[in-house]
Amino acid sequence: MKPTDDQLNRALRLAEQMRERDDDPDFLARSLLYLHQRDQMLEKVLEHLELFLRFGLPVDEHMKLVRLVEEAKVQQQLDQGEDVQKLGL
Repeated sequence: MKPTDDQLNRALRLAEQMRERDDDPDFLARSLLYLHQRDQMLEKVLEHLELFLRFGLPVDEHMKLVRLVEEAKVQQQLDQGEDVQKLGL
């Protein structure tokens, strides 16, 4: 079930506090913060994809989608501890 905005904001604040105190033995705070960041990135992709499809595949929306996908790949590489320079971006 989707949390309300207030519930999500409270959970994110608590997760940040747990991370700052290094009090996250089961990695719940780390997981929540990571998934929230990833969700925000995917929401941007979805927003631009909808515009891209709705308005006849405009070039500027295509480029925005390409950039967002590239950013997602770079972030994934960073999250996995890999060298971003290998991507050639």
